[in-house]
Amino acid sequence: MKKILTTTAIAIAAFTTSFAQDTDLKPEKGANNFELNFVPLNGKPIQLTYIRYRKFLSPTTAFRLGIGLSFSSTKADSVFASGLSANTNINGTYKKTQMGWNIKPGFEHHYAGTNRLSPYSGVELDIAGASTKEQTPLGLDATDAVVIRTDKNKSKGGFFRIGVNVLAGFDCYVTKHLYLGTELGFGFQMVKYSDFKSSKNILATGETDPDAVKQGSEMNIGPNFNSSIRLGYIF
Repeated sequence: MKKILTTTAIAIAAFTTSFAQDTDLKPEKGANNFELNFVPLNGKPIQLTYIRYRKFLSPTTAFRLGIGLSFSSTKADSVFASGLSANTNINGTYKKTQMGWNIKPGFEHHYAGTNRLSPYSGVELDIAGASTKEQTPLGLDATDAVVIRTDKNKSKGGFFRIGVNVLAGFDCYVTKHLYLGTELGFGFQMVKYSDFKSSKNILATGETDPDAVKQGSEMNIGPNFNSSIRLGYIF
């Protein structure tokens, strides 16, 4: 974290020194804002983990909304040797899908600061969920049928989360419409993990063997920190 904070301070100081005009660059009432993550020493310096939007209700108050959505799908063919004949192969298909979402509405109050520096505090809700499904070919039964095992939400892959974060941070305006910043917070979260459901399906007979395991829930309380520099544009 020390390296991250040092990098943040150096980057902001460099930009601030480069544009040392003594004018108030902070947004006014009605301004809109989109934000990305900026990691200057990383191989991919511009990153988008989720979209954050802000609407300034006044020069000192702003509504914020973070939205994240992710989806991935993997598919691969697998070949099994037949148990009845060495010259016969049976094809099976491996599939895995993962989906996640996150919504973070919140409110900020900005303080006087300086012409370029806008410190703020705020609060946001954290509502999120995810699910996974994995289908794995296991082998052959006596009739040369592929046995498919389907797992849903294995290893806590599915969950629903709700929480609240108390925030503190600052924006440092490089120009009238561009700023860099950082943010930290302290939050409370309740996480309910989806039940782990597993079944075996013998394709030749349609026979299934379902199984389910309760995953439970957990509660988290503690600090959180955005490890990247926030890069925002006002319009």
